[in-house]
Amino acid sequence: MVRAGGFLRSTCSFVLAASLAVAVVRAQGTAGDTSFTIRYKGLTLTPIGFVAAEAAFRSRNETADIATAFNAIPFTHTTNARLTEFRASARQSRFGVLAGGEVGTTKLAAYVDVDFLSAGTTSNSIESNSYTLRLRQVWAEADFADGLAFVGGQMWSLLTSNKDGIGPHLDDIPLTIDAQFNVGYDWARQWAVRVTQDFSNRVWLALAAEAPQMTFGGHGLPAQAFVGNPGGSQLNPTAVYSTDVAPDVIAKIAYEPPGFGHFEVKAIGRLFRDRVVDPSCTLSARCSFTATRAAGGVGVGFWGRFTHKTRDVLEIGLDGLWGAGIGRYGTSLLLDATARPDGTVVPVRAAHALLSIVAHPTRNLDIYAYAGTEYAYRAAFTTVTAGTATGVGYGSPLFSNAGCETELPVTGPFTPGVPGAGTNPPCTGDTRDLWECTLGLWYSFYRGSAGRVAWGLEYHYVSKNTWAGVGGQPQAIDNMAFTSFRYYLP
Repeated sequence: MVRAGGFLRSTCSFVLAASLAVAVVRAQGTAGDTSFTIRYKGLTLTPIGFVAAEAAFRSRNETADIATAFNAIPFTHTTNARLTEFRASARQSRFGVLAGGEVGTTKLAAYVDVDFLSAGTTSNSIESNSYTLRLRQVWAEADFADGLAFVGGQMWSLLTSNKDGIGPHLDDIPLTIDAQFNVGYDWARQWAVRVTQDFSNRVWLALAAEAPQMTFGGHGLPAQAFVGNPGGSQLNPTAVYSTDVAPDVIAKIAYEPPGFGHFEVKAIGRLFRDRVVDPSCTLSARCSFTATRAAGGVGVGFWGRFTHKTRDVLEIGLDGLWGAGIGRYGTSLLLDATARPDGTVVPVRAAHALLSIVAHPTRNLDIYAYAGTEYAYRAAFTTVTAGTATGVGYGSPLFSNAGCETELPVTGPFTPGVPGAGTNPPCTGDTRDLWECTLGLWYSFYRGSAGRVAWGLEYHYVSKNTWAGVGGQPQAIDNMAFTSFRYYLP
């Protein structure tokens, strides 16, 4: 009982001290200050996040939560395309803390950010909705007086555009409710170490090494191409992890001329590899080998603000990325690479673009529009066996799309032209391009010292288009609507 009483007294003392600290911090703010911070020793702690009640409607069933699987939208005449989808979710609710302090002229910062958009093997929507916590960001930064900054941890990729300067907290994040954002948006959240040099708050140079991963696929691939394994120790056993050579290397230069605009140019370099194993080969013949290929791309970005009486009223952004092996940095997650008939890995060329328009008619109303596209070029090869040509790789015109719009599975030998007779013909359906237009708004009912209460509504039109093959060129179109009610921490 004595120990329990001591514990209770200690707990009450801690709560009282924390309450007093909060009161002091609030008292130090101005009447219009909506920030909420806690002073702890030499640190300033700022809680961040929001609680969200959200819902999504899709004209075609994806069996997806609040994040859309753009490259998995079902084709026009399949069963899922004949079914709509409604999902309600609180899983995008987000919590975190920003800690900051100063040591002499050096500024230190650390950031942790989590949400619930992940699922464990027991997660379901039947009763308890026991979805798991997900790590979004965790990083630490040292910012020196001469403009040099170091940051390491998990953060938004340096390839993601910024609105101001270059920094792990200055990324240009779309306002969409859809947690997968918009087609054409380039991003990743992953491990990285980054160094940035600020030149008089006008020019920034940055270089980063980031976690690699190759998205690999295609059709007609030789069995001897080995690209990775299912996850082992502390990795997801249902996902395949590529055997990477080195980190992705990303460089960026940003420039903000006096008066208007943020401009940036960026480049990425990557290395892909696979192991080609010939099962008929003896150890002495040395006919198995490792194939390594270089990949990468270049991109540009622009963000401009138009102000009226010191308040932003219109923002316009334009981003583009072109290269080979850049698929996984696009929000649609198209392929990075496929393989040649001999099994060697080959990067898939791609192009991404996004136009952003954000208007602020009033202090409490934000209206946004996004239009974006992601295009994957053909990486098609042909192999001839017994006089018969067979397609290999990605987007080959020899691939069959005959079954892409078949609604129900059937059994027995397939009979062309006879509904319900035989097994489904194959569906390759390699994506040539996706494009999406989004229109939405956020309205803040309250914005003040207690935080912010906001409601959002948005509409998406998505078109998925494939490379033509035997049996046609199937297409998938999805109309989606999202709504969200959020309370943001002050």
